[in-house]
Amino acid sequence: MSILFDSTAYYRLSCDRYGQETRLSDGSDPDQPDPLFLGTTSYSSENWQIYFQDEVYFIRNFDYGANYQLAVSSTTDTQPQLLPATGDLAQQWNITVWPDGTRKLVNLAVGEFQILGVSNTSEEVIIPVMNTAEEGSHWTFDINSSAGEVSADMTLPLTSVAKASTTATSTSPAQSTATAQSTSPVIPDTSSNAQKSSSLPAGAIAGIAVGGVALAAFVIMAIFFMMRKRSRAGKHARNELPTSSSVTYRDDPYGSHVLHQTTHQLPTETYVDRKVRTSVHAGAVEMPP
Repeated sequence: MSILFDSTAYYRLSCDRYGQETRLSDGSDPDQPDPLFLGTTSYSSENWQIYFQDEVYFIRNFDYGANYQLAVSSTTDTQPQLLPATGDLAQQWNITVWPDGTRKLVNLAVGEFQILGVSNTSEEVIIPVMNTAEEGSHWTFDINSSAGEVSADMTLPLTSVAKASTTATSTSPAQSTATAQSTSPVIPDTSSNAQKSSSLPAGAIAGIAVGGVALAAFVIMAIFFMMRKRSRAGKHARNELPTSSSVTYRDDPYGSHVLHQTTHQLPTETYVDRKVRTSVHAGAVEMPP
């Protein structure tokens, strides 16, 4: 951070809403600080030292020297005041430049989501407040050379300065919560996924069942045709049994006869064919097969 101010000089602070003639002051009580306000009456307390240390600013008043500094009493306090000097975050300020060249003041204990502005609830009493509105939060710092330079004790560094985290100074609590929620891991519901992955659609189950039935029918038909083929082969073998034939000769009272008998063996019956044929010998009769 670059140093925007001369820590040995006094500045007068005015707000863009009311002009440079309306300045931040603490009134005229030299013993203890009063509530701050903005007015047109000139007081010595309208002079402020902007002291830079450890990359932050501390704002001190002409009337109270290094003993008091501009601060908020808590992170929920909306009205800054002069409190006994410490290095706490509540007394640290980040001062940057608006695009129009004016200054923007952020308290490190409150964070970026609130900036130093002025209250618009009353035109008679104008008080500095911490709010979110940009209007009324543009500040002008003018060196008041007539106030002279700061005392020597106001240039001494603080013994300790608290350090702010990046989150506290750059994001609001709501933004931090949203960021934490969006970056937390999402654990899937493994039980429901397991149930979904183990179950099959009804159409797939029906298709599997039909395929199983078709396969079983195919196997049964194959066995049936194989058994039928074997049965037919056995019957054909029995029908082709060899045929035996024999010739029998016997004497006949009327002459020499040859009885030729052919026997055919079938699976279920036996039959004999007889034919009588005249022999080449006289008086002989041949019974051909």
